[in-house]
Amino acid sequence: MLGLFGGVWATTGCTQGGPSKGVSQTTPLEIKPRTSESEEIRLRTGQLPEVTLTSSIVFRVLAAEISAQRSAFIPAGKTMLDLAQEVGDVRLARRALEFYLAGGNLAGALDSVRLWLRFEPEDVEALSTELTLSAASGQTSGLTTALRKKIDEASDKTAAIGQAMAVLGRVPDKRAGLAILISVLQESQARDTLPAHIAVADLARAAGDAPRALSAAKAALSVAPRSEDAAMRVFEYGLPVDAQQAFRDAQGFTAAHPNARRLRLLMAAQWAERRDFDLATAELVAMAKLAPDDFDLVFMQAQIAYRAKRLLEARSLLEQFVSLQTQRQVTMADGANDEGSALVDAYQLLSRIAQDQGFFDDAVSVLDKIQDPAARHNARVRQAAIRAQQGRTDAALALLDASNPQSPEEELLTASVGAQILRDANRPLEAIKRLEAANARMPDTVEIKYELAMLYERNQRMNDTERLLREVIALDPGHAHSYNALGYSLADRNQRLPEALKLITRALEIAPNDPFIMDSMGWIKFRLGDYVAAVQYLEKAYRVRPEADIAAHLGEALWMLDQRDAAKEIWKKGVAKEADNATLLETLKRLGVQL
Repeated sequence: MLGLFGGVWATTGCTQGGPSKGVSQTTPLEIKPRTSESEEIRLRTGQLPEVTLTSSIVFRVLAAEISAQRSAFIPAGKTMLDLAQEVGDVRLARRALEFYLAGGNLAGALDSVRLWLRFEPEDVEALSTELTLSAASGQTSGLTTALRKKIDEASDKTAAIGQAMAVLGRVPDKRAGLAILISVLQESQARDTLPAHIAVADLARAAGDAPRALSAAKAALSVAPRSEDAAMRVFEYGLPVDAQQAFRDAQGFTAAHPNARRLRLLMAAQWAERRDFDLATAELVAMAKLAPDDFDLVFMQAQIAYRAKRLLEARSLLEQFVSLQTQRQVTMADGANDEGSALVDAYQLLSRIAQDQGFFDDAVSVLDKIQDPAARHNARVRQAAIRAQQGRTDAALALLDASNPQSPEEELLTASVGAQILRDANRPLEAIKRLEAANARMPDTVEIKYELAMLYERNQRMNDTERLLREVIALDPGHAHSYNALGYSLADRNQRLPEALKLITRALEIAPNDPFIMDSMGWIKFRLGDYVAAVQYLEKAYRVRPEADIAAHLGEALWMLDQRDAAKEIWKKGVAKEADNATLLETLKRLGVQL
Protein backbone atom coordinates (compact mmCIF):
# COMPACT_ATOMS: atom_id res chain seq x y z
CA MET A 1 0.00 0.00 0.00
CA LEU A 2 1.18 3.55 -0.70
CA GLY A 3 0.54 6.64 1.40
CA LEU A 4 1.40 10.32 1.21
CA PHE A 5 5.11 11.07 1.83
CA GLY A 6 7.00 14.31 2.15
CA GLY A 7 3.54 15.66 2.80
CA VAL A 8 2.12 13.69 -0.13
CA TRP A 9 3.30 10.12 -0.95
CA ALA A 10 5.36 7.64 1.06
CA THR A 11 5.78 3.92 0.85
CA THR A 12 4.61 2.30 4.07
CA GLY A 13 7.62 1.13 6.06
CA CYS A 14 10.06 3.05 3.88
CA THR A 15 13.17 4.19 5.77
CA GLN A 16 13.98 7.07 3.45
CA GLY A 17 12.29 10.37 2.66
CA GLY A 18 10.08 12.18 5.17
CA PRO A 19 8.33 15.55 5.24
CA SER A 20 10.00 18.28 3.25
CA LYS A 21 11.25 21.14 5.39
CA GLY A 22 8.65 23.77 6.24
CA VAL A 23 5.72 21.87 4.69
CA SER A 24 3.21 20.09 6.89
CA GLN A 25 2.46 16.37 6.57
CA THR A 26 -1.02 15.36 5.49
CA THR A 27 -3.07 12.24 6.10
CA PRO A 28 -2.17 9.18 3.98
CA LEU A 29 -4.20 8.75 0.80
CA GLU A 30 -5.03 5.07 0.26
CA ILE A 31 -4.46 4.06 -3.34
CA LYS A 32 -4.90 0.61 -4.85
CA PRO A 33 -2.12 -0.24 -7.30
CA ARG A 34 -2.95 -1.45 -10.78
CA THR A 35 -0.85 -2.58 -13.69
CA SER A 36 -3.01 -0.69 -16.18
CA GLU A 37 -2.15 2.85 -17.13
CA SER A 38 -5.83 3.91 -17.08
CA GLU A 39 -7.00 5.89 -14.05
CA GLU A 40 -10.00 4.82 -12.02
CA ILE A 41 -11.54 7.23 -9.52
CA ARG A 42 -14.70 6.40 -7.55
CA LEU A 43 -16.30 9.34 -5.75
CA ARG A 44 -18.37 8.59 -2.64
CA THR A 45 -20.61 11.18 -0.98
CA GLY A 46 -19.14 12.43 2.29
CA GLN A 47 -16.04 10.26 1.95
CA LEU A 48 -12.60 10.53 0.47
CA PRO A 49 -12.40 9.25 -3.11
CA GLU A 50 -11.13 5.80 -3.86
CA VAL A 51 -8.29 6.29 -6.31
CA THR A 52 -6.58 3.62 -8.38
CA LEU A 53 -2.86 4.19 -8.56
CA THR A 54 -1.39 4.83 -11.97
CA SER A 55 2.08 5.76 -13.09
CA SER A 56 0.71 9.11 -14.23
CA ILE A 57 -0.53 10.01 -10.75
CA VAL A 58 2.68 8.81 -9.13
CA PHE A 59 4.79 10.82 -11.54
CA ARG A 60 2.81 14.05 -11.03
CA VAL A 61 2.83 13.82 -7.25
CA LEU A 62 6.54 13.08 -7.14
CA ALA A 63 7.24 15.85 -9.63
CA ALA A 64 5.36 18.33 -7.42
CA GLU A 65 7.20 17.21 -4.29
CA ILE A 66 10.60 17.39 -5.92
CA SER A 67 9.82 20.85 -7.29
CA ALA A 68 8.84 22.01 -3.81
CA GLN A 69 12.03 20.61 -2.30
CA ARG A 70 13.92 22.72 -4.85
CA SER A 71 11.87 25.79 -3.83
CA ALA A 72 9.93 25.80 -7.13
CA PHE A 73 6.69 26.18 -5.18
CA ILE A 74 4.50 27.69 -7.90
CA PRO A 75 4.92 24.84 -10.43
CA ALA A 76 4.50 22.37 -7.55
CA GLY A 77 1.27 24.08 -6.52
CA LYS A 78 -0.14 24.07 -10.05
CA THR A 79 0.64 20.39 -10.53
CA MET A 80 -0.96 19.47 -7.21
CA LEU A 81 -4.02 21.69 -7.77
CA ASP A 82 -4.66 20.18 -11.20
CA LEU A 83 -4.36 16.71 -9.74
CA ALA A 84 -6.69 17.59 -6.84
CA GLN A 85 -9.34 18.73 -9.31
CA GLU A 86 -9.05 15.49 -11.28
CA VAL A 87 -8.89 13.11 -8.33
CA GLY A 88 -11.30 15.02 -6.10
CA ASP A 89 -9.25 14.64 -2.92
CA VAL A 90 -9.28 17.43 -0.37
CA ARG A 91 -5.80 16.59 0.91
CA LEU A 92 -4.28 17.31 -2.47
CA ALA A 93 -6.06 20.69 -2.52
CA ARG A 94 -4.65 21.48 0.90
CA ARG A 95 -1.21 20.43 -0.28
CA ALA A 96 -1.52 22.75 -3.28
CA LEU A 97 -2.48 25.54 -0.86
CA GLU A 98 0.68 24.90 1.17
CA PHE A 99 2.84 25.09 -1.93
CA TYR A 100 1.27 28.29 -3.21
CA LEU A 101 1.55 29.95 0.20
CA ALA A 102 5.21 28.92 0.44
CA GLY A 103 5.76 30.54 -2.96
CA GLY A 104 3.85 33.70 -2.03
CA ASN A 105 1.28 33.21 -4.82
CA LEU A 106 -2.03 34.46 -3.39
CA ALA A 107 -4.05 33.79 -6.54
CA GLY A 108 -3.02 30.12 -6.61
CA ALA A 109 -3.57 29.80 -2.87
CA LEU A 110 -7.06 31.24 -3.23
CA ASP A 111 -7.91 28.79 -6.04
CA SER A 112 -6.67 25.95 -3.84
CA VAL A 113 -8.67 26.90 -0.77
CA ARG A 114 -11.81 27.39 -2.86
CA LEU A 115 -11.36 23.88 -4.23
CA TRP A 116 -10.96 22.71 -0.65
CA LEU A 117 -14.28 24.39 0.18
CA ARG A 118 -15.96 22.62 -2.73
CA PHE A 119 -14.98 19.33 -1.11
CA GLU A 120 -15.68 20.42 2.50
CA PRO A 121 -18.01 23.46 2.44
CA GLU A 122 -18.50 23.51 6.23
CA ASP A 123 -14.83 23.22 7.22
CA VAL A 124 -14.12 26.07 9.65
CA GLU A 125 -10.41 26.27 8.79
CA ALA A 126 -11.15 26.38 5.07
CA LEU A 127 -13.74 29.12 5.52
CA SER A 128 -11.38 31.21 7.65
CA THR A 129 -8.49 30.70 5.23
CA GLU A 130 -10.64 31.67 2.26
CA LEU A 131 -11.71 34.89 3.99
CA THR A 132 -8.12 35.78 4.87
CA LEU A 133 -6.78 35.09 1.39
CA SER A 134 -9.65 36.97 -0.24
CA ALA A 135 -8.84 39.98 1.90
CA ALA A 136 -5.12 39.75 1.16
CA SER A 137 -5.90 39.53 -2.57
CA GLY A 138 -8.14 42.59 -2.42
CA GLN A 139 -11.27 40.53 -3.19
CA THR A 140 -13.54 42.08 -0.56
CA SER A 141 -16.91 41.26 -2.06
CA GLY A 142 -18.93 39.28 0.43
CA LEU A 143 -16.53 39.90 3.34
CA THR A 144 -19.01 42.13 5.20
CA THR A 145 -21.77 39.52 5.29
CA ALA A 146 -19.42 36.66 6.08
CA LEU A 147 -17.66 38.46 8.93
CA ARG A 148 -20.90 39.76 10.45
CA LYS A 149 -22.28 36.22 10.41
CA LYS A 150 -19.17 34.86 12.14
CA ILE A 151 -19.37 37.53 14.86
CA ASP A 152 -23.10 37.12 15.48
CA GLU A 153 -22.87 33.33 15.64
CA ALA A 154 -19.84 33.32 17.96
CA SER A 155 -20.31 32.79 21.68
CA ASP A 156 -17.06 34.68 22.30
CA LYS A 157 -17.62 38.03 20.58
CA THR A 158 -14.20 39.37 21.54
CA ALA A 159 -12.42 36.46 19.88
CA ALA A 160 -14.66 36.72 16.80
CA ILE A 161 -13.92 40.44 16.43
CA GLY A 162 -10.23 39.64 16.79
CA GLN A 163 -10.51 37.09 13.97
CA ALA A 164 -12.29 39.67 11.81
CA MET A 165 -9.46 42.10 12.52
CA ALA A 166 -6.92 39.49 11.46
CA VAL A 167 -8.75 39.07 8.16
CA LEU A 168 -9.26 42.78 7.48
CA GLY A 169 -5.69 43.58 8.49
CA ARG A 170 -4.65 41.77 5.30
CA VAL A 171 -6.72 43.94 2.99
CA PRO A 172 -4.17 45.89 0.89
CA ASP A 173 -6.25 49.09 1.05
CA LYS A 174 -6.41 49.75 4.79
CA ARG A 175 -9.12 52.37 4.43
CA ALA A 176 -11.26 49.87 2.53
CA GLY A 177 -10.65 47.36 5.32
CA LEU A 178 -11.72 49.99 7.87
CA ALA A 179 -14.91 50.72 5.94
CA ILE A 180 -15.75 47.01 5.87
CA LEU A 181 -15.16 46.69 9.63
CA ILE A 182 -17.39 49.66 10.38
CA SER A 183 -20.11 48.20 8.16
CA VAL A 184 -19.71 44.79 9.81
CA LEU A 185 -20.05 46.16 13.32
CA GLN A 186 -22.81 48.71 12.70
CA GLU A 187 -25.42 45.97 12.24
CA SER A 188 -23.73 43.38 14.43
CA GLN A 189 -24.91 42.24 17.83
CA ALA A 190 -21.52 43.40 19.17
CA ARG A 191 -21.76 46.92 17.72
CA ASP A 192 -21.57 48.99 20.92
CA THR A 193 -19.08 46.95 22.91
CA LEU A 194 -15.58 47.71 24.12
CA PRO A 195 -13.92 45.20 21.72
CA ALA A 196 -15.85 46.65 18.76
CA HIS A 197 -14.80 50.25 19.44
CA ILE A 198 -11.19 49.20 20.10
CA ALA A 199 -11.13 47.23 16.84
CA VAL A 200 -12.29 50.28 14.88
CA ALA A 201 -9.75 52.47 16.67
CA ASP A 202 -6.89 50.10 15.90
CA LEU A 203 -7.79 49.62 12.24
CA ALA A 204 -8.33 53.36 11.79
CA ARG A 205 -4.85 53.95 13.22
CA ALA A 206 -3.43 51.40 10.78
CA ALA A 207 -5.29 53.17 7.94
CA GLY A 208 -3.80 56.53 8.91
CA ASP A 209 -7.17 57.99 9.93
CA ALA A 210 -6.13 59.64 13.21
CA PRO A 211 -9.44 61.49 13.90
CA ARG A 212 -11.47 58.29 13.43
CA ALA A 213 -8.99 56.33 15.61
CA LEU A 214 -9.31 58.89 18.41
CA SER A 215 -13.11 59.04 18.11
CA ALA A 216 -13.40 55.25 18.36
CA ALA A 217 -10.99 55.15 21.30
CA LYS A 218 -13.11 57.73 23.14
CA ALA A 219 -16.23 55.68 22.38
CA ALA A 220 -14.49 52.64 23.89
CA LEU A 221 -13.64 54.60 27.03
CA SER A 222 -17.22 55.85 27.23
CA VAL A 223 -18.51 52.27 27.15
CA ALA A 224 -15.91 51.12 29.71
CA PRO A 225 -14.75 54.16 31.75
CA ARG A 226 -12.34 52.05 33.85
CA SER A 227 -10.62 50.39 30.87
CA GLU A 228 -6.90 51.13 30.82
CA ASP A 229 -6.72 49.66 27.30
CA ALA A 230 -9.21 52.26 26.10
CA ALA A 231 -7.49 55.07 28.00
CA MET A 232 -4.13 54.15 26.48
CA ARG A 233 -5.63 54.37 23.01
CA VAL A 234 -7.24 57.73 23.75
CA PHE A 235 -3.79 58.97 24.74
CA GLU A 236 -1.71 57.33 22.00
CA TYR A 237 -4.18 57.95 19.17
CA GLY A 238 -4.83 61.46 20.41
CA LEU A 239 -1.17 62.54 20.25
CA PRO A 240 -1.11 63.22 16.49
CA VAL A 241 -4.45 65.05 16.71
CA ASP A 242 -3.85 67.29 19.75
CA ALA A 243 -0.88 66.31 21.93
CA GLN A 244 -1.67 68.69 24.78
CA GLN A 245 -5.24 67.41 25.04
CA ALA A 246 -3.98 63.82 24.87
CA PHE A 247 -1.74 64.40 27.89
CA ARG A 248 -4.61 66.09 29.76
CA ASP A 249 -6.90 63.14 29.02
CA ALA A 250 -4.28 60.66 30.21
CA GLN A 251 -3.54 62.63 33.38
CA GLY A 252 -7.26 62.79 34.11
CA PHE A 253 -7.53 59.02 33.86
CA THR A 254 -4.45 58.35 36.01
CA ALA A 255 -5.68 60.80 38.64
CA ALA A 256 -8.82 58.65 38.97
CA HIS A 257 -6.89 55.38 38.51
CA PRO A 258 -3.38 55.91 39.91
CA ASN A 259 -2.49 52.23 39.46
CA ALA A 260 -2.82 52.45 35.67
CA ARG A 261 0.83 51.45 35.31
CA ARG A 262 0.94 50.89 31.55
CA LEU A 263 -0.62 54.24 30.76
CA ARG A 264 1.68 56.08 33.16
CA LEU A 265 4.73 54.40 31.65
CA LEU A 266 3.50 55.35 28.19
CA MET A 267 3.18 58.97 29.31
CA ALA A 268 6.69 58.93 30.78
CA ALA A 269 8.05 57.47 27.54
CA GLN A 270 6.32 60.15 25.48
CA TRP A 271 7.69 62.92 27.69
CA ALA A 272 11.15 61.46 27.29
CA GLU A 273 10.69 61.32 23.50
CA ARG A 274 9.80 65.01 23.61
CA ARG A 275 12.97 65.55 25.70
CA ASP A 276 10.93 66.74 28.69
CA PHE A 277 13.03 64.59 31.00
CA ASP A 278 11.92 66.31 34.21
CA LEU A 279 8.26 65.47 33.64
CA ALA A 280 9.16 61.90 32.67
CA THR A 281 11.21 61.47 35.83
CA ALA A 282 8.53 63.04 38.02
CA GLU A 283 5.97 60.54 36.70
CA LEU A 284 8.23 57.60 37.50
CA VAL A 285 9.03 58.94 40.98
CA ALA A 286 5.31 59.33 41.69
CA MET A 287 4.70 55.76 40.55
CA ALA A 288 7.51 54.51 42.78
CA LYS A 289 5.84 56.04 45.84
CA LEU A 290 2.75 53.96 45.13
CA ALA A 291 4.77 50.83 44.37
CA PRO A 292 8.07 50.92 46.30
CA ASP A 293 8.81 47.30 45.36
CA ASP A 294 8.62 48.04 41.64
CA PHE A 295 12.39 48.20 41.12
CA ASP A 296 11.99 48.45 37.35
CA LEU A 297 10.98 52.07 37.91
CA VAL A 298 14.46 52.77 39.28
CA PHE A 299 16.03 51.39 36.12
CA MET A 300 13.69 53.47 33.96
CA GLN A 301 14.69 56.59 35.89
CA ALA A 302 18.33 55.71 35.18
CA GLN A 303 17.60 55.36 31.47
CA ILE A 304 15.95 58.77 31.35
CA ALA A 305 18.82 60.35 33.31
CA TYR A 306 21.25 58.82 30.79
CA ARG A 307 19.27 60.20 27.84
CA ALA A 308 19.31 63.60 29.56
CA LYS A 309 23.13 63.25 29.80
CA ARG A 310 22.94 63.37 33.60
CA LEU A 311 25.55 60.63 33.84
CA LEU A 312 26.31 60.82 37.56
CA GLU A 313 22.63 60.61 38.42
CA ALA A 314 22.15 57.71 36.00
CA ARG A 315 25.12 55.87 37.50
CA SER A 316 23.83 56.34 41.05
CA LEU A 317 20.37 55.03 40.12
CA LEU A 318 21.88 52.04 38.33
CA GLU A 319 24.05 51.14 41.30
CA GLN A 320 20.95 51.32 43.49
CA PHE A 321 19.09 49.10 41.02
CA VAL A 322 21.93 46.55 40.88
CA SER A 323 22.03 46.38 44.68
CA LEU A 324 18.26 45.81 44.91
CA GLN A 325 18.21 43.20 42.17
CA THR A 326 21.21 41.35 43.58
CA GLN A 327 19.50 41.12 46.97
CA ARG A 328 16.31 39.87 45.34
CA GLN A 329 18.20 37.20 43.38
CA VAL A 330 19.67 35.82 46.60
CA THR A 331 16.21 35.36 48.13
CA MET A 332 14.52 33.78 45.10
CA ALA A 333 15.03 30.42 43.38
CA ASP A 334 16.83 30.25 40.06
CA GLY A 335 14.50 30.94 37.15
CA ALA A 336 11.78 32.36 39.43
CA ASN A 337 12.13 35.85 37.94
CA ASP A 338 13.95 37.77 35.25
CA GLU A 339 16.37 39.61 37.52
CA GLY A 340 19.28 38.07 35.59
CA SER A 341 18.32 39.80 32.35
CA ALA A 342 17.51 42.99 34.25
CA LEU A 343 21.00 42.99 35.74
CA VAL A 344 22.50 42.44 32.28
CA ASP A 345 20.74 45.58 31.03
CA ALA A 346 21.96 47.54 34.03
CA TYR A 347 25.58 46.43 33.61
CA GLN A 348 25.47 47.27 29.91
CA LEU A 349 24.23 50.79 30.65
CA LEU A 350 26.81 51.25 33.41
CA SER A 351 29.48 50.27 30.91
CA ARG A 352 28.21 52.80 28.37
CA ILE A 353 28.27 55.53 31.02
CA ALA A 354 31.87 54.71 31.95
CA GLN A 355 32.79 54.67 28.25
CA ASP A 356 31.13 58.05 27.69
CA GLN A 357 33.12 59.42 30.62
CA GLY A 358 36.34 58.11 29.12
CA PHE A 359 36.84 55.46 31.84
CA PHE A 360 37.48 52.62 29.41
CA ASP A 361 38.98 50.19 31.91
CA ASP A 362 35.94 50.62 34.15
CA ALA A 363 33.67 50.04 31.15
CA VAL A 364 35.42 46.73 30.46
CA SER A 365 35.40 45.69 34.12
CA VAL A 366 31.65 46.23 34.49
CA LEU A 367 31.00 43.93 31.56
CA ASP A 368 33.01 41.20 33.32
CA LYS A 369 30.10 40.97 35.77
CA ILE A 370 27.79 39.66 33.05
CA GLN A 371 27.80 35.89 33.38
CA ASP A 372 24.36 35.11 31.97
CA PRO A 373 25.08 32.51 29.22
CA ALA A 374 22.61 34.21 26.88
CA ALA A 375 24.39 37.57 27.18
CA ARG A 376 27.99 36.64 27.95
CA HIS A 377 29.22 36.52 24.36
CA ASN A 378 27.76 39.91 23.46
CA ALA A 379 29.40 41.34 26.56
CA ARG A 380 32.79 40.04 25.45
CA VAL A 381 32.28 41.51 21.99
CA ARG A 382 31.45 44.88 23.59
CA GLN A 383 34.64 44.63 25.63
CA ALA A 384 36.60 44.03 22.44
CA ALA A 385 35.03 47.09 20.82
CA ILE A 386 36.00 49.23 23.82
CA ARG A 387 39.60 48.01 23.69
CA ALA A 388 39.65 48.79 19.97
CA GLN A 389 38.40 52.30 20.73
CA GLN A 390 41.42 52.67 23.02
CA GLY A 391 43.65 51.66 20.14
CA ARG A 392 44.49 48.34 21.83
CA THR A 393 43.80 46.24 18.75
CA ASP A 394 45.61 43.09 19.86
CA ALA A 395 43.87 43.11 23.23
CA ALA A 396 40.55 43.48 21.43
CA LEU A 397 41.29 40.53 19.17
CA ALA A 398 42.39 38.43 22.15
CA LEU A 399 39.01 39.07 23.80
CA LEU A 400 37.20 38.02 20.64
CA ASP A 401 39.28 34.88 20.29
CA ALA A 402 38.43 33.92 23.87
CA SER A 403 34.72 34.79 23.57
CA ASN A 404 33.68 31.15 22.94
CA PRO A 405 30.72 31.65 20.57
CA GLN A 406 27.98 29.08 21.10
CA SER A 407 25.88 29.54 17.96
CA PRO A 408 26.34 30.34 14.27
CA GLU A 409 25.00 33.83 14.97
CA GLU A 410 27.60 34.43 17.66
CA GLU A 411 30.34 33.02 15.46
CA LEU A 412 29.29 35.35 12.64
CA LEU A 413 29.30 38.33 15.01
CA THR A 414 32.77 37.43 16.27
CA ALA A 415 34.18 37.20 12.74
CA SER A 416 32.53 40.42 11.56
CA VAL A 417 33.60 42.48 14.56
CA GLY A 418 37.16 41.13 14.35
CA ALA A 419 37.40 42.09 10.69
CA GLN A 420 35.98 45.56 11.43
CA ILE A 421 38.50 46.14 14.22
CA LEU A 422 41.34 45.21 11.87
CA ARG A 423 39.97 47.41 9.09
CA ASP A 424 39.74 50.37 11.46
CA ALA A 425 43.33 49.67 12.57
CA ASN A 426 44.45 49.75 8.90
CA ARG A 427 45.40 46.08 8.95
CA PRO A 428 43.38 44.90 5.92
CA LEU A 429 45.46 41.81 5.13
CA GLU A 430 44.83 40.44 8.62
CA ALA A 431 41.13 41.27 8.24
CA ILE A 432 41.07 39.29 5.02
CA LYS A 433 42.82 36.35 6.67
CA ARG A 434 40.30 36.36 9.55
CA LEU A 435 37.32 36.41 7.20
CA GLU A 436 38.82 33.75 4.96
CA ALA A 437 39.09 31.45 7.98
CA ALA A 438 35.47 32.26 8.90
CA ASN A 439 34.37 31.58 5.33
CA ALA A 440 36.08 28.17 5.47
CA ARG A 441 34.25 27.34 8.71
CA MET A 442 30.88 28.72 7.53
CA PRO A 443 30.90 28.27 3.74
CA ASP A 444 27.22 29.08 3.23
CA THR A 445 27.17 32.33 5.21
CA VAL A 446 26.17 35.22 2.96
CA GLU A 447 27.32 37.94 5.37
CA ILE A 448 30.87 36.58 5.61
CA LYS A 449 31.22 36.21 1.85
CA TYR A 450 29.92 39.72 1.20
CA GLU A 451 32.22 41.34 3.76
CA LEU A 452 35.18 39.40 2.40
CA ALA A 453 34.30 40.41 -1.16
CA MET A 454 34.31 44.06 -0.14
CA LEU A 455 37.72 43.64 1.47
CA TYR A 456 39.07 41.97 -1.66
CA GLU A 457 37.71 44.88 -3.71
CA ARG A 458 39.50 47.43 -1.53
CA ASN A 459 42.71 45.48 -2.05
CA GLN A 460 42.24 45.29 -5.85
CA ARG A 461 41.66 41.53 -5.87
CA MET A 462 38.86 41.89 -8.40
CA ASN A 463 38.70 38.27 -9.54
CA ASP A 464 38.20 37.14 -5.94
CA THR A 465 35.65 39.92 -5.44
CA GLU A 466 33.61 38.79 -8.43
CA ARG A 467 33.83 35.12 -7.43
CA LEU A 468 32.51 35.75 -3.95
CA LEU A 469 29.75 38.13 -5.03
CA ARG A 470 28.51 35.52 -7.49
CA GLU A 471 28.56 32.96 -4.66
CA VAL A 472 26.42 35.32 -2.57
CA ILE A 473 23.94 35.75 -5.43
CA ALA A 474 23.75 31.96 -5.82
CA LEU A 475 23.02 31.56 -2.10
CA ASP A 476 20.64 34.52 -1.90
CA PRO A 477 19.15 35.62 -5.26
CA GLY A 478 17.47 38.55 -3.51
CA HIS A 479 20.71 40.04 -2.16
CA ALA A 480 20.45 43.44 -3.86
CA HIS A 481 23.79 44.75 -2.63
CA SER A 482 25.72 41.90 -4.21
CA TYR A 483 24.24 42.64 -7.64
CA ASN A 484 24.97 46.30 -7.03
CA ALA A 485 28.55 45.80 -5.82
CA LEU A 486 29.40 43.57 -8.77
CA GLY A 487 27.75 45.88 -11.28
CA TYR A 488 29.34 48.99 -9.81
CA SER A 489 32.82 47.44 -9.74
CA LEU A 490 32.50 46.69 -13.46
CA ALA A 491 31.13 50.16 -14.22
CA ASP A 492 33.80 51.89 -12.16
CA ARG A 493 36.53 50.05 -14.10
CA ASN A 494 34.66 50.74 -17.36
CA GLN A 495 34.45 47.00 -18.12
CA ARG A 496 31.64 44.79 -19.46
CA LEU A 497 29.20 47.68 -19.28
CA PRO A 498 26.13 45.84 -20.68
CA GLU A 499 26.56 43.18 -17.98
CA ALA A 500 27.06 45.87 -15.34
CA LEU A 501 23.81 47.52 -16.44
CA LYS A 502 21.91 44.22 -16.10
CA LEU A 503 23.32 43.62 -12.62
CA ILE A 504 22.51 47.11 -11.34
CA THR A 505 19.07 47.00 -12.95
CA ARG A 506 18.38 43.79 -11.03
CA ALA A 507 19.60 45.38 -7.81
CA LEU A 508 17.31 48.36 -8.36
CA GLU A 509 14.36 46.04 -8.99
CA ILE A 510 14.97 44.42 -5.61
CA ALA A 511 15.62 47.68 -3.70
CA PRO A 512 14.20 50.57 -5.76
CA ASN A 513 14.66 53.20 -3.04
CA ASP A 514 18.24 52.44 -2.06
CA PRO A 515 20.31 55.61 -2.69
CA PHE A 516 23.56 53.70 -3.20
CA ILE A 517 22.00 51.53 -5.88
CA MET A 518 20.55 54.65 -7.50
CA ASP A 519 24.08 56.08 -7.44
CA SER A 520 25.35 52.95 -9.19
CA MET A 521 22.64 53.25 -11.84
CA GLY A 522 23.59 56.87 -12.37
CA TRP A 523 27.24 55.88 -12.71
CA ILE A 524 26.61 53.12 -15.25
CA LYS A 525 24.48 55.54 -17.25
CA PHE A 526 27.40 57.96 -17.11
CA ARG A 527 29.78 55.27 -18.35
CA LEU A 528 27.39 54.52 -21.21
CA GLY A 529 27.37 58.20 -22.18
CA ASP A 530 23.76 58.92 -21.16
CA TYR A 531 24.59 61.96 -19.03
CA VAL A 532 21.00 63.22 -18.77
CA ALA A 533 19.77 59.93 -17.29
CA ALA A 534 22.89 59.81 -15.10
CA VAL A 535 22.08 63.18 -13.57
CA GLN A 536 18.47 62.14 -12.94
CA TYR A 537 19.48 59.05 -10.99
CA LEU A 538 22.34 60.77 -9.18
CA GLU A 539 20.25 63.77 -8.14
CA LYS A 540 17.63 61.42 -6.70
CA ALA A 541 20.31 59.47 -4.85
CA TYR A 542 21.91 62.66 -3.52
CA ARG A 543 18.58 63.99 -2.23
CA VAL A 544 18.12 60.80 -0.21
CA ARG A 545 21.75 60.48 0.89
CA PRO A 546 24.01 63.52 0.35
CA GLU A 547 27.26 61.56 0.62
CA ALA A 548 30.63 62.68 -0.79
CA ASP A 549 30.89 59.68 -3.14
CA ILE A 550 27.52 60.49 -4.70
CA ALA A 551 28.48 64.18 -4.89
CA ALA A 552 31.61 63.20 -6.84
CA HIS A 553 29.57 61.26 -9.40
CA LEU A 554 26.81 63.86 -9.68
CA GLY A 555 29.31 66.65 -10.11
CA GLU A 556 31.11 64.81 -12.90
CA ALA A 557 27.84 64.09 -14.75
CA LEU A 558 26.90 67.78 -14.50
CA TRP A 559 30.41 68.71 -15.66
CA MET A 560 29.96 66.60 -18.80
CA LEU A 561 26.70 68.43 -19.51
CA ASP A 562 28.66 71.68 -19.30
CA GLN A 563 26.88 72.68 -16.09
CA ARG A 564 30.18 73.65 -14.50
CA ASP A 565 28.90 75.98 -11.77
CA ALA A 566 26.36 73.42 -10.57
CA ALA A 567 29.06 70.75 -10.57
CA LYS A 568 31.41 72.87 -8.47
CA GLU A 569 28.63 73.65 -6.02
CA ILE A 570 27.90 69.95 -5.52
CA TRP A 571 31.60 69.18 -5.13
CA LYS A 572 31.97 71.94 -2.50
CA LYS A 573 29.18 70.34 -0.51
CA GLY A 574 30.90 66.98 -0.84
CA VAL A 575 34.19 68.40 0.44
CA ALA A 576 32.37 70.00 3.35
CA LYS A 577 30.83 66.61 4.16
CA GLU A 578 34.04 64.56 3.83
CA ALA A 579 37.17 66.49 2.89
CA ASP A 580 39.38 63.41 2.44
CA ASN A 581 36.96 61.31 0.39
CA ALA A 582 39.11 59.36 -2.09
CA THR A 583 36.52 59.26 -4.89
CA LEU A 584 35.91 62.99 -4.71
CA LEU A 585 39.59 63.92 -4.52
CA GLU A 586 40.42 61.66 -7.48
CA THR A 587 37.62 63.22 -9.53
CA LEU A 588 38.77 66.76 -8.86
CA LYS A 589 42.39 65.90 -9.62
CA ARG A 590 41.55 64.09 -12.85
CA LEU A 591 39.41 66.97 -14.13
CA GLY A 592 41.90 69.59 -12.94
CA VAL A 593 39.30 71.40 -10.83
CA GLN A 594 40.24 73.82 -8.05
CA LEU A 595 37.40 74.63 -5.65
